[in-house]
Amino acid sequence: MEGVRKQLSVGAMWSAGGRVVSNLLGVVSMLALARLLSPADFGLVSLATIVLAIIAAITELSLSSALIQHKSPQREHYNTAWTLNMLRAAAIAVLLVSAGYPVAWAYQDDRLIGIFFALGGGALISGLVNPRLVDFRRRLSFHQEIFIDLINRVVGVVVAVVIALILRSYWALVIGTLASQVAGVIMSYVLLPYLPRISFAHWRNLFSFSGWVALSSGLNEVNWRADQLALGAMLGAGPLGQYTVGDRLASLPVRETTAPIAGLLFPVFARLQDDPERLRHAFLRSQGLLVAAALPVGIGFALVAGPFINMVLGPAWSSAALVAQVLGAVFAITAFKMPVTPLAMGLGCTRSLFQLDLAFIFVRFPLIFAGLVWGGLVGLLFARCISAAIGILMYVFLARRLTGVSVRAQLLVCWRSIAAALVMAGCVWGVGLMITDRSESLQLAIMIPIGGIGYFGASFVLWLASGKPAGPEREALDLLQFVRRGEFRTPA
Repeated sequence: MEGVRKQLSVGAMWSAGGRVVSNLLGVVSMLALARLLSPADFGLVSLATIVLAIIAAITELSLSSALIQHKSPQREHYNTAWTLNMLRAAAIAVLLVSAGYPVAWAYQDDRLIGIFFALGGGALISGLVNPRLVDFRRRLSFHQEIFIDLINRVVGVVVAVVIALILRSYWALVIGTLASQVAGVIMSYVLLPYLPRISFAHWRNLFSFSGWVALSSGLNEVNWRADQLALGAMLGAGPLGQYTVGDRLASLPVRETTAPIAGLLFPVFARLQDDPERLRHAFLRSQGLLVAAALPVGIGFALVAGPFINMVLGPAWSSAALVAQVLGAVFAITAFKMPVTPLAMGLGCTRSLFQLDLAFIFVRFPLIFAGLVWGGLVGLLFARCISAAIGILMYVFLARRLTGVSVRAQLLVCWRSIAAALVMAGCVWGVGLMITDRSESLQLAIMIPIGGIGYFGASFVLWLASGKPAGPEREALDLLQFVRRGEFRTPA
């Protein structure tokens, strides 16, 4: 257990460092492009990428996950995964090209046709990626993957910004995506030389794991993208661009903060699948860490989203600020369910994920469409809050069934983080009311430190008052000692 824990800590540190840089690049890219392009440009490309995401999710094979879950994959396993990925990429390209014309007709914008063709070419490129990249995750060695991700992001950002400066067109978003995909494929073979061959030797074995994951992924993507498709159809590309940018900004702090932990969980849970007691302990630890990381950044960003977006994007993006304020808090509380998906995959219970996602569609769809029809954007945001709360309950009950950990235990492991987040929210909200007449930059300069002091101060006091129990606070102290001892080198 200690060896896995050390590898987990090293992997988390590498992931955290890489995600910080990637996060900064993503923020800079989005803000720069939002200044150079219009909300309608973002909305137009969002329509095409939503369709791509749905098609990709429906055809998702999760072959990388199947290789991680496999105890000893051989060369033919990798070749089979590469072959199936290539066939999937070709299918995605054909479906995208075929969808371009009807989608352009439905939304009355012929520019979508060219975007769909370009994204279809990008899908073919992505299908060539090296199948052996999964070995890095199997060994809990993440710095190579992080390096590839950073190269992809840098190339995509630079190309997109340059094209935006030259053309001031939505094509900057499309071409930047294509450039990032090309860079990713090239770097995957540079870092891990491998010559894949066409093979179908183990397709049944891989599909036995990935089949339910594919269905679950498809349902989940349709579920989460339906609101954007409906919003675009009812209100147009401009409001969709506002909603998309606000949604992306709101998800960014939570996603980037929790990714170093969440990205490690599947291989760890897969290793512990034959040891129920250690698995339960690892699940609760991961849930406590994810909630402790997500609440301050998600709720904190929601509290400062108004002045932040007004300052960096301007008054033209005022609706995006409202979206970010509401969804920042929504994304924060969804940290409760983050470890459940890798838990189910690590245990091979992918059918349970499919059944849960299927049931959740019948909860979320009616709420989303009713909110949008009756209340427009505000109604949609209200519906997302309700559906998020219901979804969390569904996931924590699934975790109870898979591990035996009660819902009460899952909530208790996070109670100090919840209380500290409430203290932080009260402090920031109170200070914000007193300085609403000041400049946005001054508001941010005051509110952000107040929020940080409020959260970490309350967390530390509650931890001391509780007798210094095991939990996120202890994990943070252990990590600091880990850094001081210089044990952050990647294990051989």
